[in-house]
Amino acid sequence: MATPALPGPKAGVSSLKTSQLAAVTHMLSSTSSSSDDATSPTSSSSPWKILIYDNHCRSIISPLLSVSQLRSQGVTLHLLLHSEREPIPDVPAVYFVQPTQENLSIIARDCQKQLYQCAHLHFATRLERPLMEEFARLVVNTGGLDTIASVHDQFVDFVCHEQGLFSLNVDQSYVVYNDPGAGEREMEAAMDRIAGGLFSVVATMGAVPVIRCPRGGAPEMVARKLNRLITEHPTLIRSKERHQTYHRPVLVIMDRNMDLITPIQHASTYQALIDDVLDHKANRVEFNVKPDAATQEAVKRRGRIPPPVRKKLDIDPDVDPFYSRHKFNPFPEAIESNGAELQDVTAKEGQIRSKTSGTGGADAAAMSGTGGGGGDSSDLATAVESLPILLDRKKKLEVHTSILQAVMNEVAARDVPQFY
Repeated sequence: MATPALPGPKAGVSSLKTSQLAAVTHMLSSTSSSSDDATSPTSSSSPWKILIYDNHCRSIISPLLSVSQLRSQGVTLHLLLHSEREPIPDVPAVYFVQPTQENLSIIARDCQKQLYQCAHLHFATRLERPLMEEFARLVVNTGGLDTIASVHDQFVDFVCHEQGLFSLNVDQSYVVYNDPGAGEREMEAAMDRIAGGLFSVVATMGAVPVIRCPRGGAPEMVARKLNRLITEHPTLIRSKERHQTYHRPVLVIMDRNMDLITPIQHASTYQALIDDVLDHKANRVEFNVKPDAATQEAVKRRGRIPPPVRKKLDIDPDVDPFYSRHKFNPFPEAIESNGAELQDVTAKEGQIRSKTSGTGGADAAAMSGTGGGGGDSSDLATAVESLPILLDRKKKLEVHTSILQAVMNEVAARDVPQFY
């Protein structure tokens, strides 16, 4: 399914990404509120916990929380559900997974082995009753029931890349819908998956949308399924509506084939070229760079060809001012702006360092607007305080310098300009 887009949040209105972040943060902080037996020596409301997720839920968390932010939420370790994991019996575990038969079987096996102090189960979407009953029988029969502390349906089954952009993260959905060999069951399951993802968006926003779609085909099928889900879970949304100004957004569901040119058109903007020519997924960019000259020379002396270095960089327009301003600008403009801003920041950094080292002379006086007196000390303090902000800005600009260079290399190698 194509990635839906939302307009930017109005003043005083929480954005979808902010609401999803709040839901995930609450999920991570809920372990202490549902503590085990208070008399237990390990039930001292310890803030530390282990996060266990599957690949799908990892893609949900990645754009929301960095490793340091997870640590601030008390997550000391985050592991994939399907990986080999060692027992840590004195720490609670938070499971954040899709409600599938395979995932539930692994969780039941973990509970049987008592890998962790207790298990708080959080599902990205609704755990259907047949699966829940089967899972209950499984943990009872294997003796792992006492390990399960809580079970929750979170309804956050979508990926928020930016404040105004989200995806349902459904692989091959367009192929399945347009496959002439797809059976009725496969088609029904695909539409259920899309409707379920859109319901998670509606539930997270906390507002019932006005649904609009063309008659017939997949859009109407998804709209009807979504409407039924909203009708079946009214309290889930109304409980949030009470805490905000009531506003009904409009949800337009369209067939991708109505605008087929957009996904195959190659735009020349900064963000579009990053996505076209580099490995770009979930706000992370990966590309190969040549080793520095010293490394190349050292490797060549051994008679070998130096392998390229794989670089991984995170870019998020919600926290990166340069990317936010220039992601939709033509690529040459982004290059020019990056060079100008980096030169400006470097010059300011040099002035501040020169001033703090006492060698600035006339430059320092000109910068402070005074030749001496008490004003110098206050200007110096202001300059020192502004230096970390300046260095952070410079670091982000240097990240974009590397990305811009990687894009230029790929553009030249593929002769991309001939397509425009």
